[in-house]
Amino acid sequence: MPFSPTPAEPVEQIDLRCLPTWERHDRMLGAFDRLKPGQAVRFLNDHEPKALRGSIEAEREGIILWDVRNMGDGSWSIVLTRLPQAEAQGDPPRLAFLRRCTMFRAASRDIMREIDRAARDRSYHDRMIIVAEGVNSPSLGIVRRGVVEVTLTPEEGREIVLYDVLPYSMYNEAAVFDEGTAEATVVARGEVDTVELPAAFVRGLLARSPEVATGCARFFAQRQRRLTGAAGNLAFGRVLTRIARVLLDYASPDAGLARGVGGVERITQTDLAARVGTVRDMGSRALSHLQEVGAIELKRGRVARLDRAKLEEVVRPSA
Repeated sequence: MPFSPTPAEPVEQIDLRCLPTWERHDRMLGAFDRLKPGQAVRFLNDHEPKALRGSIEAEREGIILWDVRNMGDGSWSIVLTRLPQAEAQGDPPRLAFLRRCTMFRAASRDIMREIDRAARDRSYHDRMIIVAEGVNSPSLGIVRRGVVEVTLTPEEGREIVLYDVLPYSMYNEAAVFDEGTAEATVVARGEVDTVELPAAFVRGLLARSPEVATGCARFFAQRQRRLTGAAGNLAFGRVLTRIARVLLDYASPDAGLARGVGGVERITQTDLAARVGTVRDMGSRALSHLQEVGAIELKRGRVARLDRAKLEEVVRPSA
């Protein structure tokens, strides 16, 4: 039973914003489990659901399709679609992965098979450079497993992390679509698997497939919102609130101090400083303060546990 690429109209809408964060996981999972294959449910949330996504995908691996959008008014729309079991769809693993990427979700089966034929699998170890700033890199990358960082290193030599790229998202899109050099460096954080598509193939694909072009436009709009938020955080926030905002992405929805998600334990103090545009010493002082107020717990200088509610209290006065 092949899965239809046409997005399903949600059968239910649930506003999570009135619930404590630690109750949202079970509410989402319960609503998802009531769906039949091909049905969808929509949620409204008050923050990017990175931690929720990680935990729910792990529990319903292979049968859940996410569509998360920052709506620009402080709310996030989350649409979960229940997929048929993998064996019922009849797709090989890479093709099944590509179907779940925002850019390709509405593409026809023929287009998807064409994309799969052009794709190449790649693997990278921790800290390996995938794309170097200023170099011609004629491939569009899509993260399949792990996380990559997109970074800039100004002339003074202090690295700045612009954003993370998570599974089902792409990188090096600027060089692919304007045919220039890479505007940033892309680095593996941990073990990473990617799928790469030749730049010329991707440009031709957009000219031939309005569905893929629309998917890319939607992806770019969401990335623009993320970059705008990051720029505002760097420009206007204190170091303390900037670091608290970054850590919120890794905070579990559970009540109280809880283990971080998404590989936060691998992030060094130097990494955190790079993410908020400061030096390591100032970042270290901010982390110490956050530990003093009970917002985080440090082990060997790295963040081990986080309290989402207390991190939100730190951020809220500057919001």
